[in-house]
Amino acid sequence: MKTSACLLLATAALASAGSEFQLHEWGTFTTVAGSDGVLLDGLEREEEPLPAYIHAHYGLENGQPQNQAETARIYQQHGGLALMPTSFKGLGKRQLSGVTVKMETPVLYFHSPEGFHAHVKVGFNGGTISQWYPARSGGETLPEPPAPADPKNHPTPLSAWLLDFNKPYHGSIEWDVDVLSPADSHRQILFKPGDTLGWLRARVPDTNVVRTSGGETEGFLFYRGVGHFDPGLKTTVDSAETVHLSNNTDGRIPYLVAFERTSDGKLRWTERRDGLDQAATFELPEAAFKSEPQGFCEPLYRAVKSGLAGCGLTDDEARAMVETWWNSYFEAPGLRVFWVLPRATTDRILPLEVSPAPAETVRVLVGRSEIFRPRDESEWRKLAAEPEKSGWNYLVGTHRFGQPIQSRVNSLQRQASR
Repeated sequence: MKTSACLLLATAALASAGSEFQLHEWGTFTTVAGSDGVLLDGLEREEEPLPAYIHAHYGLENGQPQNQAETARIYQQHGGLALMPTSFKGLGKRQLSGVTVKMETPVLYFHSPEGFHAHVKVGFNGGTISQWYPARSGGETLPEPPAPADPKNHPTPLSAWLLDFNKPYHGSIEWDVDVLSPADSHRQILFKPGDTLGWLRARVPDTNVVRTSGGETEGFLFYRGVGHFDPGLKTTVDSAETVHLSNNTDGRIPYLVAFERTSDGKLRWTERRDGLDQAATFELPEAAFKSEPQGFCEPLYRAVKSGLAGCGLTDDEARAMVETWWNSYFEAPGLRVFWVLPRATTDRILPLEVSPAPAETVRVLVGRSEIFRPRDESEWRKLAAEPEKSGWNYLVGTHRFGQPIQSRVNSLQRQASR
């Protein structure tokens, strides 16, 4: 009886210690819309590889070696592999369709004065959690077609492996981790051969290190995915090249930045620190954008970092997000709006359960709305008219948004032929 009472007291003390921690998260939902505001699919193409040690679903790797045991199993049961041969960059080689959203690099940080054990579960309403680190303890399994009776002579066709996100899909991931104390965290070596620059930038000083039962350690929990849903900001561009924004989310957008880097390298931007109320609209004529000299734009860096910190991230976390995504956000040509999702929208798309429960949870998910201008669409139509001379095939095959560009041009051509 005495032993049981001591055990109960120890468990209660541990739960009490764990409940004093804070959980902070940042990440990005990327969408691409034509000037008409319709979200375009084909966003499964990745921009740059993740470190080789990241875990992924079979066929959805991005720079990771494929699981040889899984390769052997699939070949034996299906008479072939579930992979599409391709020379284009992309998300693994499993055939996907209907991908209108890339969920990029959500990371979860623990801030705790003491160590404890935590169970974390994240759902994904509308998509799959395709890559993660450290090793998960549970979560979704990608659907697999039934194995044929005679795989050697009648293998499963590649088309049967298609993962179609136009149909309802609900992904998930779970972790069981030890959250190390600050003293133990500082003694950990997080360096791993194969670390990429973006991965290094996501590590934040003075957060707790997490460790799995298998010994994998990191300064955060990482996950990434693709799916099909509308995060909620409607974007259109009229014939005068004025951008129109409409907040169709579950609440107020607390902060947004509009940014454009033209094809000749010119940089311009503007921000709304007062955000955008639910159901409100906002117009951005080209004259509203503030032009900046070419090169590193320090005012933009400071503004976005401050805006993210104002939404609840620490200064180090906001810096980590800005620097992790700087090249993709602000160095690549294009027009895009960055906006912080209302918490209710984030919780609806990515329901989060943590045990023990944090004393405070901060979630700063940024919508990255890529927008096609009418003049760009017109230029693409000209290129598509002479694909062999213009380099059109190279553009749609290698551009990070090549497939949405192709979809938009196809749509405009169909409209013109009516």
